[in-house]
Amino acid sequence: MTAGDRVELAVLTVCGFVLGVVTVFYLNVLVGTAPLPVSALAAAVGNVVLLQLAAQITGSPWRYAPLIAWVLVALVALLPGVNGNGALIYDWRALLLLFCGVGVPALAQSMNRLNHL
Repeated sequence: MTAGDRVELAVLTVCGFVLGVVTVFYLNVLVGTAPLPVSALAAAVGNVVLLQLAAQITGSPWRYAPLIAWVLVALVALLPGVNGNGALIYDWRALLLLFCGVGVPALAQSMNRLNHL
């Protein structure tokens, strides 16, 4: 990897971190009284795009750095704070966010590897 590739990978990792912050904070969006977790869809699409861009830069395990940054943000948001409450509400929306943010990119990566056999 050249120095330019490392800078690009660092920028993608920061984008993964920012995507994590945005998706965590917009998870509790309500339309009227009904929850509308559109940030879970944004996490799925964003992480797949970030992983594909990182895979174009390097074939090493460093290509997972944007996803690792996103997971760290999501896990910190799940931890209880000083008052005993976290940034995420412990219900189906948090599980949906974790599934879409990690499961969909993992599925996309495994399908991509199968296509290259």
